[in-house]
Amino acid sequence: MLRWGMMMLFMPSVLLVTFYMLEAQNVARCLNVGGSWDYVLAVCDMAQQHETSTFMQRHGLWVNLGMLVSLVGLGAGTWGMILKGMSTPKDGE
Repeated sequence: MLRWGMMMLFMPSVLLVTFYMLEAQNVARCLNVGGSWDYVLAVCDMAQQHETSTFMQRHGLWVNLGMLVSLVGLGAGTWGMILKGMSTPKDGE
């Protein structure tokens, strides 16, 4: 339970940050060539200016589900640590 709890705690955050950074990299490339990033279509538009929107506004369901899975993982990891108990030192150490 401890192992699965820790995976559930950290993996959603790692995935969300990875997808956010991939998108941010594309936006930066677009802005460097003088374009405007269309967040709805996820394309670089050289003709029009587009409003910015946050990652949470565009992918709210994924962010909220990821945080929910992280909270479940936190509970499972904590429960796994409680069940495992404290380790006792070996004799002579």
